[in-house]
Amino acid sequence: MKNRILALLLALTLVSGLALAGCSAPAADNSAAPSASADPAPTESISVDLSRHILDFAAGISPETTALTINGQEVSADLFLYWLAVNCTYFDGAYGTYGLTVADYADTLLKDSVSMAAYYSLLSQRALELGCPLTDEQLAEKESNMMNGGQEAYETRKALYGLTDDTMDFVFSVAYYYNNLLDTLVPVPTEEDLNNYVYQARHILLLTVDMEGTPELQDDGTYSYPRLDDETIAEKRALAEDLLAQLRASDDPDTLFNELMNEYSEDTGLAANPDGYIATAGQMVPEFENTALALEFGEISDIVESSYGYHIILRGQVDDLDSYADTYREAKLDEQITQWLDQADIVESEFLQDLDVASFYSRYSAYQAQLAATLEQDAQG
Repeated sequence: MKNRILALLLALTLVSGLALAGCSAPAADNSAAPSASADPAPTESISVDLSRHILDFAAGISPETTALTINGQEVSADLFLYWLAVNCTYFDGAYGTYGLTVADYADTLLKDSVSMAAYYSLLSQRALELGCPLTDEQLAEKESNMMNGGQEAYETRKALYGLTDDTMDFVFSVAYYYNNLLDTLVPVPTEEDLNNYVYQARHILLLTVDMEGTPELQDDGTYSYPRLDDETIAEKRALAEDLLAQLRASDDPDTLFNELMNEYSEDTGLAANPDGYIATAGQMVPEFENTALALEFGEISDIVESSYGYHIILRGQVDDLDSYADTYREAKLDEQITQWLDQADIVESEFLQDLDVASFYSRYSAYQAQLAATLEQDAQG
């Protein structure tokens, strides 16, 4: 969530003037802001009317319309629809090459965008409730960032993304609310805290899925690969049991582990990570992560089955443990915000219930492309 907040801010600050019209800003989570160059959906057949506001053209709605409420706080249509467009762009970039379309997963994208909007609102609500609003210094810095490139660039950003002044102000405040909540709620972690959060692990992986097959996106945003046939899976299990038996009988299991890993592991990331992975909580599949965190340093696991296959895991020790203190604190704050989300009173408007996500995304993208081209022509005289 925090990365996507940064994505929104980057889209509105890192580019100025007409440069914004031609490219997507990079995002902290490798997503991109929706823009003319993203070309996420066919736009050739859409006749754009630039005399209308982008949100009126794309969704038949004014930017000030209430899209939903979070604990009674209104979320405007311009903020919500921008976030929906960001999610659609991210989805298309990640899964479009597999033939998956925004139309196929419209309900999931809409639901995810509601969660994002709630996350934004709760940051400001809780920061004000806990007495950590923006300081005078933060207010001045926010204003400077918001006006990056001058008034003309500011107005261009508003036109391309369909945001009002109030929404721009809110968006540029969010990161400060986040940081203030972080300082208020999450203390510096202990060594034990960090060892229960970040870990180093080598593993021998015997795949039970076809990694060259077409993945299927699940409702929770993860995806799964086609499973191998039962006979092959049984052979993989037998091999895993044999390898584990060798390790248990060895006088030097650490050295043998490396030998067996290099000979048998089917992990496609092994070449790039010959010494194993350093991961933080939430990065790996739960079966792998829970096992690794439960191991003592140097201990080898039993056979662990995940959605990828059979793992044998050896936990190592992270040398630069203190360097993960900041990410630990952010993870803990996100856990707290997730609890707030679970308890939040979220009411969606009738407009959201009737929204055609794929149509909106296509029309939004077509409008941006046309407006960007027009601005470019005007700039060139």
